Amino acid sequence: MHKVYLVDDDVFVRKGIKTLIDWESYGFTVCGEADNGEDALTEIRKLEPDLVLTDIRMPVLDGLDLIKHLKETLSHSPYFIVISGYNDFKYAQRALRYGVKDFILKPVDQDEIHQTLHKISRAIEAENETKQMEDKMEAISELKTLLLCDKECHLSNEREHPFFEGAEYRFIKVEINGLNMDYQQCFEKLESVLLTFNAQNHFMCFEDNINCFGLIINDKFLTTNHLNIDEFLGNWYDQVAINMHIYCGTTVQKIEELPASYKTAKKCVQFKYLFDEPIITASMIEEKDVFFIDLDQAYYDEMMEFIEENNQEKFETQLNKMIQACKEMNFAKDAWRTMVNRLNHKILKSIKDSEGNEQEITNLKDMLEWDQYSLSLDQLEVLWVDFIKDAANILAKLNQNSIKGTIYQIKKYIHSHYDQSITLKSIANKFYMNPVYMGQLFKKTYGVYFKDYILTVRMDEAKKLLRTTDLKVYEVAEKVGFNNPDYFVTQFEKIGGTTPSQYRKKLMDRIS
Repeated sequence: MHKVYLVDDDVFVRKGIKTLIDWESYGFTVCGEADNGEDALTEIRKLEPDLVLTDIRMPVLDGLDLIKHLKETLSHSPYFIVISGYNDFKYAQRALRYGVKDFILKPVDQDEIHQTLHKISRAIEAENETKQMEDKMEAISELKTLLLCDKECHLSNEREHPFFEGAEYRFIKVEINGLNMDYQQCFEKLESVLLTFNAQNHFMCFEDNINCFGLIINDKFLTTNHLNIDEFLGNWYDQVAINMHIYCGTTVQKIEELPASYKTAKKCVQFKYLFDEPIITASMIEEKDVFFIDLDQAYYDEMMEFIEENNQEKFETQLNKMIQACKEMNFAKDAWRTMVNRLNHKILKSIKDSEGNEQEITNLKDMLEWDQYSLSLDQLEVLWVDFIKDAANILAKLNQNSIKGTIYQIKKYIHSHYDQSITLKSIANKFYMNPVYMGQLFKKTYGVYFKDYILTVRMDEAKKLLRTTDLKVYEVAEKVGFNNPDYFVTQFEKIGGTTPSQYRKKLMDRIS
């Protein structure tokens, strides 16, 4: 209830105002009265009413001088209504100059004063709300400064806000999980659920980062709501119904010790991917450690092999192995980030080295910026697998096009070097391919085995030489890459059904 103080030298007027006006319906209660300005001045300073109703002409100190003294001496002066039997413009002018809200003439009209009380009641409530908000914002500003204090820090001595009356304090950090979230909407949801709890003056909340929400509560908040810390965190999480992680720091007894609670809450963040629960408290990590390390090179090498082979089953299995290894070795959240980014760098380098375009990866931007957001492990896995699938498909197309070009180059090489010693192994080495794989791919591309194709090219060239030159058979054999003339004759006869000499004779007989 707002407090009102009455000042009038006529006792009957005071009693009439007290009894005829329904003060409570407007949120007021009469806290005192006086018949002169001097006594009123002393009591008003002591009682600190929200509203003063005063007559003007009174003994010792009149109403306007009373208002003037109060305005000059109080840090927060009450609202004033002047009730006077004198319709004098000069009085009204002075009253307005002192910030009087209304000037009512006697006899008092009940409707008029009711309207005035209704207006002032709303003004007082609005002012109180503004004052409470300003006090809370000032307290939050002090607390945020305290949290970031490396050395021993102290708050200002003027701690008027009820929050500082607590005997215990905890810092709670919230990470909103997801890409491209409407964080402002999420923060409003978090705060709106907090407002459904009792003890509104015993928690402080604020934006802790672009995607993080900070909350500080004291013991009065918990006791007033008849909850322990685990019950409160669980209830809050369930009611907010947003994909998020909550990290609760240790309990401290002094507000100056709050940085210790803040630091343990931040430590809880490093355990994010090691717990299945979305709520991690200081007690849960009390005897646990995380490590800022990396996986062995073998994990990355095997993964790249499966990606370059575009073997989805194997790279998904390998991904699960890497995640499981990180869990077993208690990787800190920052170490997970290093591991993910290291593999992604290798994948993008492979695409670049193959002269591919990494922009063809659908979720490239999200994957490159993922560590700027907060993601649950499930969200990270989904994003990562999609990224790897796209990358593997791009590499497969690049390799396919590259290999087709290489096989064509091999064919050209055979036609220009058939007269030299050519083997499957020597060609594979020259073109940096696996001999077995190259032989299979050559057969698939041209429908003939590599060895048979070389033999065919050599025999075609041998026939041409036999038709167009007078070279001896052994000279022809040498020209088309055979060191052994007898072997050349055997192969020629096997393919053509006749020896080189017979082939030439038949050709000459036909010409004759």
